[in-house]
Order: sequence, then C-alpha cells, then structure tokens
Amino acid sequence: MNGAATKSHPFTPGAVALGLIALTLILPAPRGTLAMYALTIVIALACGLGRSVWLGLLAVAPLWLLLFISQGMLGEGPRVAAPWGGTLSVAGLQWTVAQGARLGAIITASLALAATFNAHRFLQAAMARRWPFGVAFLIVATFDAAARFAEQARRLREAQRSRGLRVRGSIAIRARAIPALVFPLLLASITEADDHALALETRGLTLPGPRTAIDPPRDTLLDRTVRWGTLALVLFAAGWRVWR
Repeated sequence: MNGAATKSHPFTPGAVALGLIALTLILPAPRGTLAMYALTIVIALACGLGRSVWLGLLAVAPLWLLLFISQGMLGEGPRVAAPWGGTLSVAGLQWTVAQGARLGAIITASLALAATFNAHRFLQAAMARRWPFGVAFLIVATFDAAARFAEQARRLREAQRSRGLRVRGSIAIRARAIPALVFPLLLASITEADDHALALETRGLTLPGPRTAIDPPRDTLLDRTVRWGTLALVLFAAGWRVWR
C-alpha cells in the first residue's frame, strides 16, 4: 500500500481519523452525518484505502437494515407511502439515515486508520516527541491485538476442524461450536500476554527516562497543516453547535 496516508507522518492519519469521527458526532443529523460519511469515503479512496471502504460498507449494512426495520418500518409519527406498499415512518427514516451514516463514517475511518498504522514508525515518532514509552506501546499493542487475535482464531478454527468440530452449517451448529473456539482462544491470549509482558520487562519497557529515536519519521509542513487544520475545524464545529 503506497497511498498518501502511509507516506505521511504517523500522527497525521490518526488526527484525520479522529477528526472525522468527532465531526460526525458533532454535526447535525442527517445532513451533517451524511456529508461526513461521504467525505470519509472520498478521503479513504484518495489515499488508496478502497478495501477499508468496502469492509466498512459490509460492516454497516446489517446495522442499516436493523435500523430500517426497527425505526423506518415500525417507527411512530407521520408516515409516507412505501414504494412496495404500506407506509414508513418519516422520523424513523431520518433516524435510520442519520445513525447509519454516523456508524458508517466511524467504522470506515477506524478501518482506514488500522490499515495505515505502522507500529515501527509510530513508536519512532512517539520517542522523537518524548512520549512516555509505556503510553506509546499501549497504543501500538491495541492496534496489533486485533490482527493477532484474528490470526489466532483462524489457526484455532482450523485445528478444531481437523479434530472433527463442525464450525459451518446452520445457526445451531455454529452456536454449539462457539465454546470450543472461544475458551481456547481466551486461554491462548492470556498465555501470550504473560509471555509478552515478560519479554518486554526484560527489554526495559518500564525503565524511566527518554528513549532515543533511531529513525524518526519526517514531519513535513503539510502534515502539521493537516493536523492543526483538523483540530481547528473540530473546535469550530463544536463552537458552532454550542452557540448557534
């Protein structure tokens, strides 16, 4: 992946993603949330993160459907005719669009940030800024945990299938397979956490004092402009919502 997000300073994609999420929560619905969802998709595509957009759509589609059924079809208040017959709640449709777009923007921004996150560059940037190493490593470990758990779950599922466990089929079959998959995954995660804690302790994770960045990423004027501009935009939007 050679998009602009991966070439920028490690703090810039995080600032943009958090700014998009904040604006999605601040701006009025449904127009504001729809605009932010569209903007999030445009930024992700411009940075070469089309996979994040697609995964975000797959993740938010069931939520849209659930909101449409619970609010649009079963909601109260004034109603309009549905194209297939029957009626739909006006307020429910507005709520569906607003919350669906809000969730879509948050999920897409989060997936895009995870796709561009580089642990080595982030740690180097954090050490160059004299961040506490424990705080920087906690952020890295949080992003890394999802990928490691997914890989562990895949290996465990294949191992259990080789032992005769049925993990595909009806909902009842999948439900019966959950304990055989979840409990070993939890035990493996706890064991791995202990091993990592011991390894990090022997490497001086808890030692006080600043650390030297060997290869700090370059923080360009464009990166700083984007970060400060995002912060200014969020503060302006928050002030506008408070005082309008």
